[in-house]
Amino acid sequence: MKLKRLNGDNPNFAELYKMLEMMENLLDEEDTDLTLEEVCSFQETDGSFSLLDTTKIPNEAVIDFINQPTHICISILMKEYLKGSTQVKKGLIKGLNYTFQTGLRGHGYEAEKILIRQLKVFIKGGLLEFLENKKEICPRFHCMIHNIIHQYNYNLINNKTLGPWREDYQEEWEKLAMELKPKTRFYLAYGSNMNKEQMFNRCPDAKVVGKSYLEDWELTMPSHANIEPAKGKKTPVLIWEISERDEKNLDRYEGYPNSYDKKELVISVGEKELSAMAYVMTVKRKSSKWKVGEEYLAAIIQGYEDAGFEKAEFKFREDI
Repeated sequence: MKLKRLNGDNPNFAELYKMLEMMENLLDEEDTDLTLEEVCSFQETDGSFSLLDTTKIPNEAVIDFINQPTHICISILMKEYLKGSTQVKKGLIKGLNYTFQTGLRGHGYEAEKILIRQLKVFIKGGLLEFLENKKEICPRFHCMIHNIIHQYNYNLINNKTLGPWREDYQEEWEKLAMELKPKTRFYLAYGSNMNKEQMFNRCPDAKVVGKSYLEDWELTMPSHANIEPAKGKKTPVLIWEISERDEKNLDRYEGYPNSYDKKELVISVGEKELSAMAYVMTVKRKSSKWKVGEEYLAAIIQGYEDAGFEKAEFKFREDI
């Protein structure tokens, strides 16, 4: 049986499920007539691997027969790319961009179960290795995955693991968070952690990647440095590459998750885009209104100079 797109108005479900099985078998490296070449040639111009000839179908069908086969095929390409098959790179990037644009959304009360299933498909394709070693390939996809895991970790720490029907996702989220824990990641510093002496003391494995401006975010100072979305504003930042050990140290210094939560953001550094983790102050901490210390402000100013910014660029909104 060959891959083909079926009539979306009256599909043959037996054929649809057979083609999905063929894709899964290729991903799992089990016996199948499906080849990598056939998968690559089946990709549509929008990056998807739809099994139906139209998108004018119920949302459930979009998830099951457009998005699901797309994720399986992207995982096949990801696995091949990680093995060194550079010829699949263009199709992989197109597929990842499609996935970012549509999101890993599910439908109805099954939404979280579908999301978990999709993550497991990407894990089969080598998602952790991809997140760690191919950070330059579709940073928006990296950002999406990291934000999902950030949310899982936050929910686990705060014992918020129940779904809308009281189903408990603790075990699944813990497993996924462990399986997708990177050994290194990019970290976006915007306050005193631009200060190199302080940062190297806290994070001995840290390496400077480069300076940049975080567009449409503004520096605020409720008690310590924070960033808030603000259209048209920009905030000087320094991007670091940190280790898992460094991140644990930062979690302690930043008071994660009570004082600061984690948010993944896409930022341009030179000619490249990167997905980087930032600490964003929690609502509870912002309401504390602690007085900003002069020593702390001096450390931030030194950080601006260390990162290569002008001292005069240190500006923040005070009415937060």
